[in-house]
Amino acid sequence: MAVIIQEELESMITSHEKHLRGVSNTRRLDLSMQTARGLDFSMRTISEADFVGAALDGSTFVGTIAPRTNFFGANMSRCDFQNADLSQADLRGAHMRATNFTNAILTEANFGEGSLLRRDFRGNISPVHDYGASQLRLKDTIFRNASAERARFSSAITLSTDLSFTNFRGARLSGVNFAGSNLRGASFSQADLTNCNFSNSNMHSVILSGAIINGANFDDADLTASILDSSEYSNVAFAKAKLPRSMENLDIEIQAILNDHTLWVNSLGRQGIQANLSGINLSMAILNGVQLQAANLKMSLLLNASFNNATFSMADLSECNATGAFFQKADCRGANFSQSRLEQIDLRGANCAPISIMTGFSGSRPISWPANFSQSNLRSGKLNDANLRFANFEGALLNNCDLRDADLEDAIFVDADLTGADLRGANMERADLRGAIGIK
Repeated sequence: MAVIIQEELESMITSHEKHLRGVSNTRRLDLSMQTARGLDFSMRTISEADFVGAALDGSTFVGTIAPRTNFFGANMSRCDFQNADLSQADLRGAHMRATNFTNAILTEANFGEGSLLRRDFRGNISPVHDYGASQLRLKDTIFRNASAERARFSSAITLSTDLSFTNFRGARLSGVNFAGSNLRGASFSQADLTNCNFSNSNMHSVILSGAIINGANFDDADLTASILDSSEYSNVAFAKAKLPRSMENLDIEIQAILNDHTLWVNSLGRQGIQANLSGINLSMAILNGVQLQAANLKMSLLLNASFNNATFSMADLSECNATGAFFQKADCRGANFSQSRLEQIDLRGANCAPISIMTGFSGSRPISWPANFSQSNLRSGKLNDANLRFANFEGALLNNCDLRDADLEDAIFVDADLTGADLRGANMERADLRGAIGIK
């Protein structure tokens, strides 16, 4: 196999980019059966290039434009494809162990089986490359926040890795083994999940609406705060899964819980009982103005619920699913929304500023406790005019968020994705933007 060096690659990609524009006397990029280990393809356009059987391990493709590119049988282990466009790419038989597809576009990509074969001098047929068992070719691969709509995956593939917030809408995943995977916040809407194994997987806040689940195994899967079709709750496939608690299964009525909680707050804990709504399904509930400060709503399902003008100061809403929920002008000072699904949430005019709490030590000063949205999915959320001073958005997804006129002074956006976010009029003074992407 010929060995390609970086200087040679630069010339080849430049020629390919001109070829795509129709420039004469230029050549399409073809590294089939060649060695291009540890090279940098970042931010270049390699659409429709050929990498059949190429050795690409350790190469960098960050932000690379590569629709319809042919990676059949290539070694792509430890490659970095963050924010790359691989729509309709042919990835059959490619080995991608420990490869990073975070934020990548994988629409209609083909991850199916395939192998390059050759006949030796004795006439025996064997693989051109032997990278080990095909079931391990995606071992430790990261797909976090990738878009894999209508993508195809082989049933032989084991995906026990980080698939959090991946969009598998309409994907063909029949027979894939997801056992033990991190699928938090993933969308399987309209996907084919026939005979898939989801046992012991983390499926907090996943979407299964319209998915085909015939023969799928959800034993011991944690589906807390997940969205299922209402008819599926009685499906035998979910008999051993952990599902959101319904209102009907509460020990006492919700109003009694709220009344006891109000008494607990007003008496500083001497009377009443702190509200524990952890894992409860409050979808579509209308609880405007409710008093739930310091309440436990961890892993709750709040889909399209309305909490306008409500009080959630110091409440624990971590790992909840509040997709499409309304929190207009709500008091969310010091609230914990970490690792939550908050797509299309309405926090317009909400107060998410820090709250001062006393430590209980004599002579000590109060501690300022900020709101926490770290590692949450806030895509297409409405946060305009919100007070988000000192709020923690580390690692959060804020794609296409409306942050107009929001107060983001001293807010933390380390490694956050702000692609498409509207920041007009926002106060970003002293905001920590280290590692953040998508900021214009």
